[in-house]
Amino acid sequence: MNRISRYVSFFAAVAGIALLAYLLRRAGVNAVVQAIRLLGAGFVVVLILSGIRHCLRAIAWRCCVDPGAPSQRLLDLFALRLMGESVTDLSPAGPFLGETVKVWAVSKSIPARFGITSVVIEDLIYSLGTASFVLTGFLILLGSTARKIHLFNPGGAMILFAIATIIAAIGVQRSNQLGKLLFRIRSSVRGQALLSRYGQSLRGWEAGIREFFRTRRRLFLGVLAIEIVVNAISFGETYLILKGATAHASILSAYLVESANRCAQLVASFVPFGLGVDEGTTTATLQSLGRSLSEGVSVAAIRKIRSLFWDFVGLGLAAHFMIARRAEERRAVLARSQTDDIPQTLEVATAERIS
Repeated sequence: MNRISRYVSFFAAVAGIALLAYLLRRAGVNAVVQAIRLLGAGFVVVLILSGIRHCLRAIAWRCCVDPGAPSQRLLDLFALRLMGESVTDLSPAGPFLGETVKVWAVSKSIPARFGITSVVIEDLIYSLGTASFVLTGFLILLGSTARKIHLFNPGGAMILFAIATIIAAIGVQRSNQLGKLLFRIRSSVRGQALLSRYGQSLRGWEAGIREFFRTRRRLFLGVLAIEIVVNAISFGETYLILKGATAHASILSAYLVESANRCAQLVASFVPFGLGVDEGTTTATLQSLGRSLSEGVSVAAIRKIRSLFWDFVGLGLAAHFMIARRAEERRAVLARSQTDDIPQTLEVATAERIS
């Protein structure tokens, strides 16, 4: 990260913490704690559903690995995924560092080119699945509202329109930024040096990604279906949280909260752990639907605790992975040193026998 990015991340984190403190003060900590207690055993169900989500994404990742790469155990990919997610949530670099950690870790067991292409392909299909989920839900709710005028909610309709607009704007903006970034890289002296050094590898990765989408269409559709199911499960988690913490929920409110948070995560992915962003988005969405501020903060807090649980699991797995790698490297060095000592021992024994 350059200096400007560090400053932006720092001030964004400070602003997020300030917003979180303000919302907690307005809502009242006691109200938030009471809402968490109301959820009770339902929180265990939410954790199980979120674990299923991570498992399904690990399955999707495994499907995206090139057939020429060594087979990977699902449990290993599940652990690597949690490691990457924890780094993504807790680091100001967000998904840039989190996805890099996944590539680095999986490249310990398969060639790096297969690790990079599999991570990129899975991320692309997940983004497509998320967009499909949000836009499909938008159309379904829009049609339902058109058929049942008495269920029309101006606040909900405005949020639906805003979500669709944000998604379209993000897609256009990111495609334009990617084009500008590639142009700057190609036109700069340092960029040309990097391309001359790593250009062949980049072209190989691009070819692998294109080949997947061109020749493995059935697998692509299967992975896309998995990613859509992942989004549906996440929507179910939000519905259960709303039902348990606020004692009343609707499909519309759960869908709006989930979709609004997805958009917020795209825009503010550099804010560590989404401090203040998730809370502000959830509170604003529910308040537009006539809910109280304390309900919005409570729902966001439960969602945060759920994410924090898996982040701690990911950090524990990361520590275990690093310790195991160091132990393996030490065993390799010891075996190498013993192998190097064997010829010397044989030479000394031979010399003593001759003498």
